[in-house]
Amino acid sequence: MTHYIHHVPGRLRIKSPHLKRNAQAAQQARQYMEQVDGVLASEVNTVTGSLLIHYDAQRVGAQTLLNSLRGLGYVPPEHAHLPVQQGPNLAQTLSDKVVNKLVETVIERSATALIAAII
Repeated sequence: MTHYIHHVPGRLRIKSPHLKRNAQAAQQARQYMEQVDGVLASEVNTVTGSLLIHYDAQRVGAQTLLNSLRGLGYVPPEHAHLPVQQGPNLAQTLSDKVVNKLVETVIERSATALIAAII
């Protein structure tokens, strides 16, 4: 199992082999997170090795939480920074617009055909 980090403001998930099938490490991680100012809740899944942290972004930063977990050995140094969030690429945006227009046209034509059939 490799390390995995996913972040959106207010929510941080890490997957760590140190938490997988290790109830003692999972309990320690959860207890530690519950003591951090700004952490609202934390959940550990020992089957997947996942630690989910809900936090108040106004009180604590995700990078601070990640640094703490790295200091405890749950995150290796090579995963010291949050992944860069990238917006949708141009091709995805364009295809979404084309599909939306296509659906809109189909609905308009279906409505016109239905009205013509009723009259």
